[in-house]
Amino acid sequence: MSADAQDRFEDGFTLVELLVYCMLLVLVFAIASAMLISVMKNSKTVTAMNETTSAGQLAVDSIDSSIRNSSDFQLTNPSGTDQLLITRTASTVAGPVTWSCMAWYYSSSGAGSIRSMRSSTTILPPTATELATWTLLDDGVTPLTGTAIFSATPKQITVSFKSASPNQTPIGITSAAVSRAGASGSPACY
Repeated sequence: MSADAQDRFEDGFTLVELLVYCMLLVLVFAIASAMLISVMKNSKTVTAMNETTSAGQLAVDSIDSSIRNSSDFQLTNPSGTDQLLITRTASTVAGPVTWSCMAWYYSSSGAGSIRSMRSSTTILPPTATELATWTLLDDGVTPLTGTAIFSATPKQITVSFKSASPNQTPIGITSAAVSRAGASGSPACY
């Protein structure tokens, strides 16, 4: 190497080279930050959709299993477009078959909700205060079509609704269950 080349090599970087490197470093950080923010937003969206789907599925599973083990059911509209589904359901948790009353209330007020209650006695349409004590299965519930989430034939209940969390696309959930109509037992649930 010549003396001039050796001097230039030891001089270091020029100001232009440092500016170019800094700009490239800023660009890399900007891209990495944008990717991190995108991943965090997508993670929140997936978590919200998962929670919404789980809550809707929990409500449908509760209704399906109770209707499949029921001897009879009654579907009414206690107030406006609200719906009350009551069933007499068999359970074999500890030994012989026992019967209990199970109810689900679809409230169209506010964002819409499905609540449930189990009882060993007759279940009557609840007041607003009583309904607040029922177990909340899902909120952000609206009918998939029309104004009702429950529809019934003599032996079958169909549940069809959209469940949504704030700022999310609603998720459609539909299921049908057939009752064991004709089985005997007590109590009288409605």
